[in-house]
Parts: sequence; C-alpha cells; structure tokens
Amino acid sequence: MIFRSRQPVEPALCEAERCSRCAFTGVRLLAAVILCACLVGISAGAHAAGDPAPYAAQTSDTLDDYDVPDAHLVADPLEGWNRMWFGFNDFVLLRIGKPVYKGYEAVTPEELRSGVRNFFHNILFPLRFVNNLLQGRFNAAGVEMGRFIVNTTVGMGGLIDVAKKDRPVVPVEDEDMGQTLGVWGFGEGFYLVWPFIGPSTLRDTAGFAGDYFLDPTWFALTLEESIAANGYKQLNGLGPAIDGYEGLKSGSVEPYTAVRNAYIQLRRDKIRR
Repeated sequence: MIFRSRQPVEPALCEAERCSRCAFTGVRLLAAVILCACLVGISAGAHAAGDPAPYAAQTSDTLDDYDVPDAHLVADPLEGWNRMWFGFNDFVLLRIGKPVYKGYEAVTPEELRSGVRNFFHNILFPLRFVNNLLQGRFNAAGVEMGRFIVNTTVGMGGLIDVAKKDRPVVPVEDEDMGQTLGVWGFGEGFYLVWPFIGPSTLRDTAGFAGDYFLDPTWFALTLEESIAANGYKQLNGLGPAIDGYEGLKSGSVEPYTAVRNAYIQLRRDKIRR
C-alpha cells in the first residue's frame, strides 16, 4: 500500500482565510463605529441648539437668550451643505434618538442616570483643567483640581458629585480647545454643520483634535471600549439636549438660522467671559 503524505494547505488558501478573518473583524469594528456615531449624532442634533456634541447640554431657557434674528452673524458660504446635514441631524435626533432615549429613561432610575453623568463629567477633568490653564484661568483650574480630588476619593470615583455643595471661588464651566483658540485670538472662520457632530466653525473643528487627546476614554481604553463608553455617555445625557433643541425649534420661524445664531452667540459669550 502506498501512503501519500498529506498535502500542505495552499498558501493562497491560508492567506484567504486570514483576509476573511480580518474583514470580519473590520466589519464588526465598523458596525461599532457606526453605532457610536449614531448615538453621538443623536446628541449632536440636540446640541445644535446650543453647544456641539462634545460640550454640555443647554436648557431651552438658556438657549432662548441667544435666539436672535441676525442672519449675518457669521459667514456661512456652505449653507447648502450645512442645511443638508442640519436636516439629517434633526431626523436622527427626533425620529431615532428621542424614542431610544425614552425607552432608556423608562428602564433606568434617575439615580443611575445622575451617577453616570457625574462619572463621565469627573473623568473629563483633564479637558477642563488643561484648557483653563491654557486660557490663563488659574483659579478655575485650581477649583477643577479640588473638585476632581474630592469627587474621585469621597464620591466613589466620581459617581457622586460631593463637591457641588461647596460654592466655588470662581464659576466652574466646561472648557474646550475651541474656546482656548478663541481666547488666543484665532478667528471663527466660517460656520459648519457636521453629520453626527452638529454645529461648529472652522476654529471649533480644529479644536476637536485637541479635545480628543485630552479625553481619557480615548487613550485609556481600546478603540471598541472607547466607542461603547462614549456612545453610552451621549445616550445617557440626551434628555436635556432634546428638551433644549425642541424648545428652540418650536419658538423659531426658521430653525436653521435660529440654531446657527444661538450656537455662534453662545460660543462667543463663553470666550468673552
């Protein structure tokens, strides 16, 4: 009897198998990215009425202060592009985001949602601290440091905002690299609306890069973990954003212009303070 040696697997087949596995992994990662983008877009559509997605949500009362009829507040040479994505973000927010959030709200107690908000606000301490230093707001940076230490230690890792009962020496507000560039004298450029991000300017778009490197969730976790964490953060904080956006939209004859002007004036006010 003649025994034939087992033929080795063709290199081409091995390569094809590796490629298929890589492709499958890539598809899963792409799906995760799209899911997070949708969640961020949901929030971004709402923040279009005040701040963009990376920034804190605004209430309708706050936004009303910035709803002015000045249609020439900022250069808007890409208005056609911007209106297209404004409509897209509006659809994602009200037709997808709102029902999803209502379902989430129904199955989670307020104590849990509040704890999640506190936790994510606490771990974004580097973003606020560094930008306060870069803007020369050293007292505010000191307050941020003190609040972070207290909330991280006594507040169970930031789940409880223990420091909020103490009146700070200076007002504590969210800071970002876009505001820092404004304080340094960089101009706004022109107005932009990004899908899954919301309203912005050329300056604020450049600031997103700095914000990315100051957000611990992007460099302390794997990519998939970061996407999941940021997606959940946006979903958890969607309620006030929806209320603020709907409040501004319902009181506006032309929502696109109202949101644009509210965003620009609010950003300018943050830089001037």
